[in-house]
Amino acid sequence: MNHYRLATDGDNLERICWPLFLQNQLPGYETFWQRYVVPLSNRPRNIWLKTDEELEQIGKTHHHVCIAQLHYTVLWHLHRAFVILSSGDAMSADELTEGMVRLSSALDVADELLGRFTNPAGYEPWKETGKRSGKTARGNWRRKLGKKIRLIKRLRDYRNHLVHGRIMPSIEIDSYPAMGHESDYFDWRKVTGPQNLASLDRSHFRRAREILASAWEIALSYLRDMWAQHLLPLKAP
Repeated sequence: MNHYRLATDGDNLERICWPLFLQNQLPGYETFWQRYVVPLSNRPRNIWLKTDEELEQIGKTHHHVCIAQLHYTVLWHLHRAFVILSSGDAMSADELTEGMVRLSSALDVADELLGRFTNPAGYEPWKETGKRSGKTARGNWRRKLGKKIRLIKRLRDYRNHLVHGRIMPSIEIDSYPAMGHESDYFDWRKVTGPQNLASLDRSHFRRAREILASAWEIALSYLRDMWAQHLLPLKAP
């Protein structure tokens, strides 16, 4: 199956993303796709996944379809984050928020994928909550990683504040508290008060695009490591 390539044989999104960032920043995506997703498809006839009857003939199940769908969903979120990161000079708070949400979502889906892939009998393929679900797979995977999960904790904490907390204060038009400093400025007066603004530690602030770019690097580093360590060395169960 290795003669298939994302650049020529992927769907429209995969063909777009390969030269944009996958080739240089997450090449393992293609390797996993070649080994795991392509056999589930009807290539070269078409890119769609096989029927249950066709899957049975090659010894595959709903578990394998679930894995393929999660793998593609990671890419879908990454693409949107990349588009936001690559657009214009000034990034709005709304764009920063969506970009962080998309990166966090990519990591959430990746953790479910990793949990399901490494324990194929442990979870039901079409169940997202409750016992033996995708949510359980994510939680179990993160507990398994232990301290390694700290690699992406700053990103998730920042996303959680953007989504569930109050609006962040800004200096200038698009500079906000950097990751790790968001909780220092819950009180807006530290930024908006003239006296406080004069003595503000501006090293705690970054342009919105810089913040999202840092989050992108954290996310892609995590995904590269997880693919290399846990998805690519193993034969697909």
